[in-house]
Amino acid sequence: MQPVRLPDLGETDKVIIVEWFKSEGDTVRSGEDLVEVETAKTTFIVESPADGRLVRIHLQEGEAAKQNDILAEVE
Repeated sequence: MQPVRLPDLGETDKVIIVEWFKSEGDTVRSGEDLVEVETAKTTFIVESPADGRLVRIHLQEGEAAKQNDILAEVE
């Protein structure tokens, strides 16, 4: 399993999950856009860290995340 982690986005403590572009079970490619997150000032796209299948989404749209949280897992 390869975790999809929220990267360090600078001076923000937390972000909100805006939209998942893939669903559990979908095939993903390394570098492919997976999820859009929103800070107080901007939005940011988190990409897939590896080729594989998105097996689990840990945080749903509207939920908060902070730096280094696991957002999902790719197998």
